[in-house]
Amino acid sequence: MNARCGIYFLGTSLKDENKILWDSYNIIREIESKIRVLKTDLDLRPIFHKKDETTMAHLHLALVAYWVVNTIRYQLKKEGTNHEKGINLQWNEIVRIMNTHKTVTTTAQDNCEQIIQITRTSEPNEKVKQIYQKLNYSSVPFKKRKVVVHKSELKKNENTSFRTFQRE
Repeated sequence: MNARCGIYFLGTSLKDENKILWDSYNIIREIESKIRVLKTDLDLRPIFHKKDETTMAHLHLALVAYWVVNTIRYQLKKEGTNHEKGINLQWNEIVRIMNTHKTVTTTAQDNCEQIIQITRTSEPNEKVKQIYQKLNYSSVPFKKRKVVVHKSELKKNENTSFRTFQRE
């Protein structure tokens, strides 16, 4: 036997309640998994605050993040109608899959000094489409659109740089 392997014993005073014990064990494992997600994927590490208000804000943020992650995973795991199976993935795998679907906004200025913005999304792959479908989201969040921003609106955002394009 490997020296790193161990045995996990669970003790209880309950009689013939194996299902309750097993369900409780699985709930504890799921909570521990979510805490690992909060620490790694959501990067919520222990932070030492000087004021109680900031400590409570940090705690509330962690709880909201946990709630969002848990709700998304619950929605994905649900079995649907028409014998549709649930999607049972770890959070880091969900994030990895969804990171393959990208949205790009291109901004340019024409000769008339009008600012043109074009927003496009990549074509989602099958796994991304399945996740969107299970969550009842559109797999195409934006339709192809072109926006012309008037120069007076542009002055409000001075940190944006634009390239001038010549008309043919």
